[in-house]
Amino acid sequence: MKEEPDKRELAAAKIFQPLGQAPLTRKQALLAGQLLRLHRSSVYRLRRRYLDDPVTASLLRCRPGPPRGRHLLSDQVEAIVQEVLSDWLPRQKHPAHPLHAICREVRMRCAAAGATPPSRATISRRWAEHRDKESMKLLGAAPGHLTAQHPLDIVQIDHTLADIMLVDEVLRSTIGRPWLTLAIDVATRSVVAMYVGFDRPNAATVALLLTRMVLPKAPWLASRDVTVDWPMHGVPKVLHLDNAAEFKSKALRAGCNQYGIELMYRPPGRPYFGGHIERLNRTMMEKVHSLPGSTGSSTKGRKARKPEAEAALTLPEFEQWLMYEIGQTYHHSAHHGLSGATPYSAWSTLSEASKPRLLPDSAAEELRFLIQFLPMSRRTIQADGLTLFYLRYWHPIFTAWRAAKRRVMVRYHPEDLSRIFVSTDGKEYVEANFADLRRGRISLWEQKAALKYLRSQGESHVTESAIFNAIAAQRSIIEGATAKRRSAHRRGRAGETSPFPASRQASQQAKSPEASSATPDVDYSKPPPNYHVEQL
Repeated sequence: MKEEPDKRELAAAKIFQPLGQAPLTRKQALLAGQLLRLHRSSVYRLRRRYLDDPVTASLLRCRPGPPRGRHLLSDQVEAIVQEVLSDWLPRQKHPAHPLHAICREVRMRCAAAGATPPSRATISRRWAEHRDKESMKLLGAAPGHLTAQHPLDIVQIDHTLADIMLVDEVLRSTIGRPWLTLAIDVATRSVVAMYVGFDRPNAATVALLLTRMVLPKAPWLASRDVTVDWPMHGVPKVLHLDNAAEFKSKALRAGCNQYGIELMYRPPGRPYFGGHIERLNRTMMEKVHSLPGSTGSSTKGRKARKPEAEAALTLPEFEQWLMYEIGQTYHHSAHHGLSGATPYSAWSTLSEASKPRLLPDSAAEELRFLIQFLPMSRRTIQADGLTLFYLRYWHPIFTAWRAAKRRVMVRYHPEDLSRIFVSTDGKEYVEANFADLRRGRISLWEQKAALKYLRSQGESHVTESAIFNAIAAQRSIIEGATAKRRSAHRRGRAGETSPFPASRQASQQAKSPEASSATPDVDYSKPPPNYHVEQL
């Protein structure tokens, strides 16, 4: 096989890359065939190879014969070889001649199964492949080999459950482990965005992450009281994602189409294809393991570590720590994938040669970008306004839209349902609030919990007032439980202020003559004496 692509293969990559995952039409295939001087069927074959491995190297012409890496053994013999390598070999105690022992075991099992055993060379190749896979697992090597030459050519995004227990801000009691979402620029290995929260990642999480990726980070850093130089931002050309549901939402696809961002998904069954983001996640978790409350990367020994008892950081504090760890440490540390350069220097150098695409720096543009990636729903305007999740919204323009009988597109933020964004064309949006301005801010999670509660109570006709009353009752219960817990916590802390433990205090009182004299002996066999009212 050739090692360098020729002009035709480079041209094919340039043709296929803008298409992304979209289907190749007959007209497009004919046009591509004319440009590449290939038959239409050859164009489809090249496209399938490029989708399986979206790099130019996948288009290199192969030598005649079976493709490299293809196994020609029968399924039965292949299963015997893999069983010997995976199950039998690890149980052997340092055989003097491993390959000889493996071949002998394979031949014995094939003879017992009535199958023709493979040659020694074939078994040797299978053993080498097995060792390579095991080495990748042990060393953390990820065989994904996406390459990018300029900043924001390809950005990889992934979620991970952080290996740390966090506490609440009031009582400092353990809450749980947060989700961390990171975005890495493949060309410079820079972290272009991050998001941390307790809610499982969803479409809104991706929207907030993309907003932080595209816009300057100075306002966001200032809101967290963090002072670091984090210049990486801009509109990516390609987002490389796994196959999670939040990465295949209509909102994400529509927003990316609006801003010309291509979506590229990992091939199914190839978990290591997103190698850069996987390595970044492991690097961040290795740093997290030094923090109080770390759970470690394995469940082994977790009870001995007692992360719940040692947890000390709140979610805002953990977010601040991550900002400093990424902005001050990771970005300024030598990276093996950059030949010893740092992500910060790589971004500075490459962004000067090829300027990233930027959006206007304004609050209006930030809101407009966020809206394009929020979850959406279709609705019609009624006489009393627009209803979404049993909640009623109003805007003066609704009167004209209702007269025109227009079906509208509604975008909402799951964390704040007090306002929605409504449009008739998907381009210009108006902000609509609750029709009843007395209503406060609620989340979609609260709305669903209230709706579930009302259904359990047999409410067949759910109203907006019933939902808000249920949410108010639930919040009151939570606040009451929090107040009781805070009071108990304070009483416990007050008891700890004494220089003596409780047992020592009791012994001191028992030894004290004042204490013994103040407590007379009582004969409980006799009836209690009568007292005058004046003595009470």
